[in-house]
Amino acid sequence: MSLQVSLKLKLTKQIKTIKIKYNTFEKATFDEFLTASLALRAKSDDNAFQYIDEITGAGSLNAHFKNLYSQAKEFNEEQLSNIMKNSLYPILKVDTTNRYDYYPELNISIYNGTIYDGDFGTYEDLMEKIYMHEKVIEYNVDLTKVHDKPEPYSVLFDDKKISVKLANKWIDLPEEIFTELFTNELDKITLYKGTIHQGVDGLGWNTLTTSTINNMYANKNFFYDEGGNHCQIRNDNIRKTIVSEIHGFYIYREEIIRYEESAEMSKKTLATLFENKSINEFKTKSLIVILGMCEDLEAQECLNYILERKESKELSQFGIMLLMQGLEKKWSPEVLKSFMKYAEKEQISYIYKANPRIKYSLDELIQVNPEFLSKTDKKVVDEYMKDVNAKRETIKSIIGEVTSSALRENVKQLKSSKETKQFTKLANDLIGHNKVNIDDADKSELEKMLKKCLELKDLSVKLQKELDLLNK
Repeated sequence: MSLQVSLKLKLTKQIKTIKIKYNTFEKATFDEFLTASLALRAKSDDNAFQYIDEITGAGSLNAHFKNLYSQAKEFNEEQLSNIMKNSLYPILKVDTTNRYDYYPELNISIYNGTIYDGDFGTYEDLMEKIYMHEKVIEYNVDLTKVHDKPEPYSVLFDDKKISVKLANKWIDLPEEIFTELFTNELDKITLYKGTIHQGVDGLGWNTLTTSTINNMYANKNFFYDEGGNHCQIRNDNIRKTIVSEIHGFYIYREEIIRYEESAEMSKKTLATLFENKSINEFKTKSLIVILGMCEDLEAQECLNYILERKESKELSQFGIMLLMQGLEKKWSPEVLKSFMKYAEKEQISYIYKANPRIKYSLDELIQVNPEFLSKTDKKVVDEYMKDVNAKRETIKSIIGEVTSSALRENVKQLKSSKETKQFTKLANDLIGHNKVNIDDADKSELEKMLKKCLELKDLSVKLQKELDLLNK
């Protein structure tokens, strides 16, 4: 068995800083060279100060030279001789850039990504390991910070061996130390009602906590799969949680399953939403994906339930698709009426055929294939079409009469009046531009056209009489 888990361990981490003092050298200025020479050769400080007083007087340089002399007195004879010989002035540097982490429970250190046994700061060749090539005056190791709060670590269980991952390496973790360091945030495993597995392998495991379990049961939309694993229903997918026991504590791993990946999960999701009466609140887009993974009759039962209670264009269009694929029976009347609201012209006949006994509007009936109409509905449609066709013929007859009479041209002989202007306008609307195709116009449009045509005919008779009088 090989199992990797993210666990919270109260593993102490001491952050330590290596503080190093060393000299580096710069070209000595005249002032530094002179004061170093005094520090090397003067018999006493009084003699040195007397000499400085003589060459600088009481000006600002006096204090400057005396200060440099005091610094030079800190150097040993070898350093002063080196200044005289090479003009290289020693500059004291303090380096605090080197840090490492020490784990006392494991007695290891990590420096620059490398693991060392024991406390790295106690190594005799420490300066060599940190690549310090300058001559070190002194160094010491300071404890900078201590982390001892529980933090997540990758822990590997391999047979009876336990290891913790540090610096990308697995470090042996004795079981007695692991027991002391492990932080268990689980109050009661009895809160979890699913199957607890044993001897699981793989990656992606985490410590099971009370908070995790509470989150699993935060709402009622969940079920258990065949393996007894908790499956949380979410808008876009299912979160499957697998729980296992190892070394006396509990771990879990989550898997995200999209609805389009599993017909079985989709069916269980649908059944759970029905049982909990939560289906009306579920995201429509995801519900359509789930319905597409279920049997047609299961999807139909769901659509009947939802569309009897609320309208949905997307669900209605999905139902129309099922209907056109051959699922004609067992649609509720309310659902078929909902389909009608969002159906395209060529789909209306399918909806009517599924249940012709529903009271359909005249506008809906006239779009149904006449072969599917009941005797009663066919009679209604025939009477409607007879009336519509009569209106079409009347409109065409009046337009034909006006067109063939040449009245549109002759009316220009008359003095302009309200009647001549209205006649010209109507003639232009109905004949000149003819914006509406008479054969394609519906009843409402035909009635508007017929009203204009009848007015046009009345004006034609009146204006023709005026022309006849004018031409006598």
